[in-house]
Amino acid sequence: MAFLVGNPVHVYNLMDRLVNILPGLRRELMEHSHTATIGESVHDLMEEMEMPTEQDMEGVSLALARIQFVYRLSPVQLSAGSVMGAQTSAVLSAQQMLDIARSRYEGRNPLRPELGQEFALAVEWAEGALEVAQDSGDVGMELLVEDFLQEVRHQHDLQWKSPVGNRANFPNEEFFVTKISSDNHSKSGEQLRMEEIDFLGLEPRTSDPGQGYDIHDFYSLCRGEPVNLRSSPPNLQCFLATHDDPFLLLAPLKLEILSAEPLLHLYHNVLMESETQFLTSHMEDKLSAATVQDNSVLDGSGKKVSSDRTQASGWAWDQEDNMLYKLSKKVAKMTKLNTYPPEEMMVPGVEWRIVEAEAWQVGLYGPGGHYLPHFDAFDIPDHQSVGPDGLWVGNRIATVMFYLSNLVGGGTAFPKIGVVARPSKGSAVFWYNLHRDGGRDNLSLHGACPVVMGVKWVSNKWIREGEQVWRRPCQ
Repeated sequence: MAFLVGNPVHVYNLMDRLVNILPGLRRELMEHSHTATIGESVHDLMEEMEMPTEQDMEGVSLALARIQFVYRLSPVQLSAGSVMGAQTSAVLSAQQMLDIARSRYEGRNPLRPELGQEFALAVEWAEGALEVAQDSGDVGMELLVEDFLQEVRHQHDLQWKSPVGNRANFPNEEFFVTKISSDNHSKSGEQLRMEEIDFLGLEPRTSDPGQGYDIHDFYSLCRGEPVNLRSSPPNLQCFLATHDDPFLLLAPLKLEILSAEPLLHLYHNVLMESETQFLTSHMEDKLSAATVQDNSVLDGSGKKVSSDRTQASGWAWDQEDNMLYKLSKKVAKMTKLNTYPPEEMMVPGVEWRIVEAEAWQVGLYGPGGHYLPHFDAFDIPDHQSVGPDGLWVGNRIATVMFYLSNLVGGGTAFPKIGVVARPSKGSAVFWYNLHRDGGRDNLSLHGACPVVMGVKWVSNKWIREGEQVWRRPCQ
């Protein structure tokens, strides 16, 4: 099952069959007396199930387009089941590729919230659909795609915006670096994407991007391309760490320093199989659509669902199971911070509350799932930064993120320092969100790269600053 739900092309086909094909098939079954009984049985079966909707169909179309765009994949190769070099049995038809192109052109659900009609992406997918139709000899589909391409290319050139001087935020999901047609000559989307790479290499960097980061740096890191920015090079330091803890003398941590300043540590094989299995199985029935902070709510309690973040998540407290409490103690040994409640808070009947750290958040990303660059520390102190008894809990001083599955893609990229942590089952990445004076460290900006193949399970432990006054004193 994992190889099906983790393959974006298989997922698209499954949704297409359930949302677009099955309703018509059911109608045909009900229209004929000799098949009506089968139709009724299908109806009864579906009544017991939660069926996907048009919104789900749009979601998988968006996910496939995001994977193709971010990782610079060929739509034609994707249609033949080749995903990041892995050949699979999944295929897309020319009609399905045209449907993806139409979805990008309509602009109702763009790859990023601030975008509109994605003309450039529509051209790439439509040109792929045309090639697939030509290879299959489907003349009718060829004509349909050619008509669509003519319209999209015209609209692209009509509304085209120059990227010059706007390298960091250039919306190249929408536009290519030049117009498609000039001097009675038209270029293909593939040619224009090559010109885009040359343009990005020569265009000066924007010192203060409007969205707070360079979208191209983030995507370059996701692809594994070097981005030389502001991190202090670690010289590939990997060693066994004990943190002066007697327990860790017996079981030292496998530590890789991804960045020395700001600190970014990757711990390898820090979770056992039983622990990763517990975290995922414990949360399967608690997941719901993840949210981002809504800064329009002044007290910091606002949340909203956004395409910035396409993930399902759920929460679990240390008091729910001794395994979670032991894991919080393990986080304390990794970070040398206070991350778990005292024993007396673990007895039944004691109110669960945020003091040392928040509850465990477990998240699940499907194929194409991502989280655009963001800060874990709050812009506006949230409603839990002060306890009901007046105890100062503070902001999120640090983050520990555990990777609970193996996958392709899905790295954690830090676009202001040019570093990316690659997921490996049982590993964990640790960084600080705040400076020692309590101010937010802007270099802690990070994002989740789109998942290409597989599903990405993660678990976060957000550590609060109030209980760290003696562990990481203010300076």
